Amino acid sequence: MAGPAALRVALDLMHVPSRVRHTRAAPLPEGVGFLLRIAAGDTTAESEAVAQVCRPVDEIRGAAAFFIEQVLLAPDSDSYRVLGASAQASTAELRHNMALLMRWLHPDSNGEGQHGLFAGRVTSAWDDLKTADRRLAYDRRLSELDASRPSRNSRARSSSAKSGRRRKHMPAAHGYEARAVDVYRGRPAGFIRRALWLLLGRPQH
Repeated sequence: MAGPAALRVALDLMHVPSRVRHTRAAPLPEGVGFLLRIAAGDTTAESEAVAQVCRPVDEIRGAAAFFIEQVLLAPDSDSYRVLGASAQASTAELRHNMALLMRWLHPDSNGEGQHGLFAGRVTSAWDDLKTADRRLAYDRRLSELDASRPSRNSRARSSSAKSGRRRKHMPAAHGYEARAVDVYRGRPAGFIRRALWLLLGRPQH
């Protein structure tokens, strides 16, 4: 049967939204096209989904829509991901997914048309990939962007190094609090006495 992995991911995500960030960073699960068919109102896909997971059809539709909104149409999704596919997808698959998404986004399919604001994302993604020349140019831009973007580990190391340099070269005037802590740790009673004398105006001995 089609798409059990993506369907189960979508259902889990709807019930545990805290997993959205992790799911956005992970590769797309197998069977995203099946979710697109459900979202687009394909009754055959809906019947198959009900048989697979034994959940109400309304819950399945909601999970499919939630997955599309939160994962495919996330702000940082590239054009392949917006269309629910990988960079290895054929043009025919991309076109089919685009058509399903536009059917889902049509006001006749989603009541008041609350999903219409995503239509621009879908059409722009398809425009990037609809011909061989456009796709080649888009792939080149993606490669250049990936090459210029530092890895997560290198960003963490850079941030740590900068923090260390700031602590090491902290001006003396800004190190008052650190010096006070050191004095306090070394001679707590004397430090407290001096502080009280200063506050009360009593002479130090």
